[in-house]
Amino acid sequence: MAGSAPPIRSEGDKEDEWLVTYADAITLLMAFFVIMFSITEPNTEKFEQVTKGMVETLSRQEVQSPFADLRKDLNSVSAESGEQAQVDTVKQERVTRFASDDMFAPGSADILPSGRAPLDRVAELLVLRLGRVNYKVEVRGHTDSDPISTPRYASNWELSAARAAAVVRYLEAQGVDKSRLRAVGMADTDPVLGPDGQPVADKATQRRVEVKIER
Repeated sequence: MAGSAPPIRSEGDKEDEWLVTYADAITLLMAFFVIMFSITEPNTEKFEQVTKGMVETLSRQEVQSPFADLRKDLNSVSAESGEQAQVDTVKQERVTRFASDDMFAPGSADILPSGRAPLDRVAELLVLRLGRVNYKVEVRGHTDSDPISTPRYASNWELSAARAAAVVRYLEAQGVDKSRLRAVGMADTDPVLGPDGQPVADKATQRRVEVKIER
């Protein structure tokens, strides 16, 4: 998305409800055939077999949606940046983590040239994959526990918030609708936890920017 080409803009803010309607129609259609089968041939054993088959088919079926495609692409972006995307299918959230050391100089909230490529890709996916689908993007800045006090940033609160805001401004400049964006400074209040449930000791791991996409 970097270069002379103008950024691609999203159109409209209304929810795209076609997926829910489609899924409901498929479910009702299969239920209709089960009922018709039971009426035309009242055999309990066959009815149970058909019902079981319908349940198994529905449980295996993954209705393709812009969010399903986005999840796959975000996994690719995370792999390229050496990180791993986290997906909460219950809350329909996608969280992609980027190391702050790859995106910002120490004590700075200015995005480095090396940090622009993955953000370009995220912006492109948001605009092209989701389009008019209703979604929100929360950018969260995180720091390690080392205190900071500079003329520009009085504490880690200001630094983390400034980094989140810088990413939000960058995504907006690449065509993401600003009404969908918000920036949150977390400082060191939400550390990455290890298998033992304790904060990971590696401070570079704690210094990160997370892009959470949710419906």
